[in-house]
Amino acid sequence: MSLNPRTRRFTILTAAVALGLTGGLSQPVQAAEPSSYIANDTVWRTVDGQEILAQGGNVFKHQGVYYWVGSELTSGQPKAINLYSSTDLENWQFRKAIVKQSGTDGPLSADPADNIWLGRPQLNYNPATNNFVLNFEVNDTSDKRNQLMFATSSTVDGTYTLTSQTPINVNNNTMGDHSVFVEGNDAYLVYVGDHVDASGKKSINRTVTVRKLNEAWTGVAPGAPLFDQWDSGKEAPGLVKANGKYYLFASEKRWWDATATHYRVSDTLAGLASSAPWAKVTHRPTRGGSDDSFGTQFAQIIPVVSTDGGTTSYLFNGDRYSQFFKGDTNNAPGGVGRNAWYKLTFEGTAPVVHGWTGVDVNAAAGTITGNRVANGRFDQEAAGVGVPLWDLSGAQGAASTQNTTGDGRRQLLVNDDVAFTSWVDQEVVLPNGRYELSFDYRSSATMNDLFFEVKGHGGQATKLPLNKNQNAWATKKYTFDVTSGKANIGLWADGQANAWTNLDNVAIWPAG
Repeated sequence: MSLNPRTRRFTILTAAVALGLTGGLSQPVQAAEPSSYIANDTVWRTVDGQEILAQGGNVFKHQGVYYWVGSELTSGQPKAINLYSSTDLENWQFRKAIVKQSGTDGPLSADPADNIWLGRPQLNYNPATNNFVLNFEVNDTSDKRNQLMFATSSTVDGTYTLTSQTPINVNNNTMGDHSVFVEGNDAYLVYVGDHVDASGKKSINRTVTVRKLNEAWTGVAPGAPLFDQWDSGKEAPGLVKANGKYYLFASEKRWWDATATHYRVSDTLAGLASSAPWAKVTHRPTRGGSDDSFGTQFAQIIPVVSTDGGTTSYLFNGDRYSQFFKGDTNNAPGGVGRNAWYKLTFEGTAPVVHGWTGVDVNAAAGTITGNRVANGRFDQEAAGVGVPLWDLSGAQGAASTQNTTGDGRRQLLVNDDVAFTSWVDQEVVLPNGRYELSFDYRSSATMNDLFFEVKGHGGQATKLPLNKNQNAWATKKYTFDVTSGKANIGLWADGQANAWTNLDNVAIWPAG
């Protein structure tokens, strides 16, 4: 995705059997420079400058190319399933909409009166049939719950042909979220199932279930589920195999809102049923109650395997629905961007997701590094938390996230209508070595004292004086060595009544 300016505008300091090609590629909005890293908490764009619209889908690798499929969600009709490709997981090209709602009849109707859901697309390559197999959710006509449709194509961006004109129930009932796990020639449907009791009353999202798909991956194979647990508190389930173990992930059932991610782990797929109870994925850093997968809902764990196959790293793929779902009674997380990808590591068998602002993927080497500052653009939001993942203190002073007109930025604001002091800081875990700190700032002339401090890194604490009358954005950089495995970074502000300062784009990257 490109690093084009963010598109939101704010104010600060102011009181069909064949699903064929649906048309040519859109004309570029603005050519983008190649991105050198994944910029979380921004609006992601293709290399041609188009906003990436891919919610609730999956990323998979085929013949050295990563493909990303996801839903183009709109509050109405029509919806589409979009396909993107990349060789580095950082720069993406739009290929086409491989499914698009059209007409006024059937399960893919575009009629606004039908308001048919088109979601959770899963695309994978079946080596046994040499076909790309797509499945996706549409609504049951009676109660608007999910059913599945399958389609296949001999090429990844070719014409996808439905295997049936009629959606199917995979568990003799409708369902909630789902995903697909692939291992060799086998594929498994991982889903949250609905339940109907003896009286005919339906309850939704009651089970978490894993079932093997047939050899063509176009339907559920006969036989009992590999995993079938009564659990009314989970959504967005997904499987991945890492370090020889099987991990089943799921979010909490909070609809459009961000949630913590939970997991089960086993040496075998069948063993998931008898493994320890669900545990919560560790999130670093955390502060207070902001354990919400950094403002996202779990979608997938993406393996990043080196060209020689010797090194594998993992990306946590999270969806953010705030730009899709607005004004509804079901909450959606705030913050900029529809997607956020974070590095995922393992401490023993426990998965840990690191909420870095920027993530640098070396796809050929299978490695992931990045800017280890969390919420360095101050774009994440969490209920009841003024500035998530930063600690705030001071005699007075009100520190919060604020937004500006003209440049589309969101940033930290320190300001009060009386004289104030305020300290905003974050402790960042850093392997020992040399780093470059950078940040943008601006301030009013009525600041008494203003500085950025770096301390706790094993060397002498350093205060970086900042201009007290900096109306235009300025960038400050500082190189320092870490010998303690961490560093504390923070902004000190001492101002007269109505003084103000802004801070944005805080980053710490390896230096040399």
